Amino acid sequence: MLAGAGHRLYSAPTQRDDAATAGEEIRRRLAEGDTDRALRALLQLNDNLLAERGLVRGILGLAEPASTQHQVWDAALAGLVAWRLREEGLPAPEWVSDPSRYLRTPATLEVDPADPTPPTSEVPDEFAERGVLVWRDTFASV
Repeated sequence: MLAGAGHRLYSAPTQRDDAATAGEEIRRRLAEGDTDRALRALLQLNDNLLAERGLVRGILGLAEPASTQHQVWDAALAGLVAWRLREEGLPAPEWVSDPSRYLRTPATLEVDPADPTPPTSEVPDEFAERGVLVWRDTFASV
């Protein structure tokens, strides 16, 4: 079927989930109203990307996630993949630069209403460019 559609299937030496899988988990959690678990899925993608090096890291960001149905989360996925691939000197896939992955008005993920909005200096550049205001420390592994 894949060959007939002009595609090929390749495997990667990893058992970690990719951005498309994380995007689906985030969409499902947001549909349930569970922003805490949605954030956990985004953080797991961050950990997955950090755990891999070189081309394998790039592969985890290659497949475009379907929309989460929440533009700020779609932009956050793109920002995270762009950030972590840039750190490895890898090119970002086209989907991370799609205009739909940028917010017109900066916004937070709205996980915890008590969490103050971070100043731009505390936001990773790839998130800030897309209008997603999230603390850099959010992605520090513990």
